[in-house]
Amino acid sequence: MSERDLSQDAALWDPSAPADADVAEIESRLAPLRFDPTARPLALPSRAPAVPARRRLWTIALPLAAALILAVGGAALWRWSWPERRPWPMTVRAGAAPPRADRLEVGRQFLAGPDTQALVDVARIGTMTVAPGSDLTLRTTSSKRHRLVLARGTIDLRVWAPAGWVGFQTPAGEVIDLGCVFRLTVTDDGTTRVRVDSGWVQLENFGGEVLIPAGTSSEMRVDGAPLVPVYDASTPRFRDGVRAVERATRADPTAMPNLDFLADAAPRDVLTLLVLARSLPPAARTPMLSRASELFAPPPGVSIEAIVAGDMDKLWLWYDALDLPSPKAWLLNWRDALR
Repeated sequence: MSERDLSQDAALWDPSAPADADVAEIESRLAPLRFDPTARPLALPSRAPAVPARRRLWTIALPLAAALILAVGGAALWRWSWPERRPWPMTVRAGAAPPRADRLEVGRQFLAGPDTQALVDVARIGTMTVAPGSDLTLRTTSSKRHRLVLARGTIDLRVWAPAGWVGFQTPAGEVIDLGCVFRLTVTDDGTTRVRVDSGWVQLENFGGEVLIPAGTSSEMRVDGAPLVPVYDASTPRFRDGVRAVERATRADPTAMPNLDFLADAAPRDVLTLLVLARSLPPAARTPMLSRASELFAPPPGVSIEAIVAGDMDKLWLWYDALDLPSPKAWLLNWRDALR
């Protein structure tokens, strides 16, 4: 290679070396296009502003909350749905197991022996314990409606579902679950007794209907309307006096019953007094409502005189003012969903 070629190549690697004339001419023409950082600084995108911690928290919490709502909603839909006529799972916990004792089928009578106790899944919404000697039949079952016949015996029911989904037909009338825990007993003569531990139960037959709240008991017979609810914590004298008044009033609606038991009434018993006052003659209604007003004053605009005169709307305004949970508030009894 000639010395001239070497000098030309040196200019390519060493800026201080003498450049070839042709190369120098090209550099001169391209000089206006040379990048000058002082004239045109390189524009870089600005750094994204920091996201506040609270906003970052919301971006995480909202999707999680939405996923939780969907999961809970899906679980609720699954829990409260049930294929029509599908048998209920059943386990015999004591005594001899009758044929097909692993399920309670629609239309098949279940006769528990004198030493047989069974645990039944009420679809997916609760459980039921069947006591020895009970005569039970599952009449129909589907989503939102489950109906049984209890001809005799005792069951303990625990259900968490909207009001009216579960009901029992007994010789004395119908027992409607309003989302609760209760014990139902039917004696050999058809007398139906209910004790409510949570929520409400409705008793209904040809003579009328009555709501039974938690902590109270009631009953109905084949020949009469359901009795008023009485708290289990009430004194025996008060409880017996209420039932005696009901029997006396049915025998003679115009007779003045013995009201000595009113001295044993406590504030909780105002519920019983108001419901009982509906069926009493005016002469007995006045002292009963007067005693109720001593224990729990009626709300403004409600007078004993108006109720005695027959304005039952005023009595129900008084009833609604009592410190009782709403029969429709079954969702608040979520603990009933736990076995």
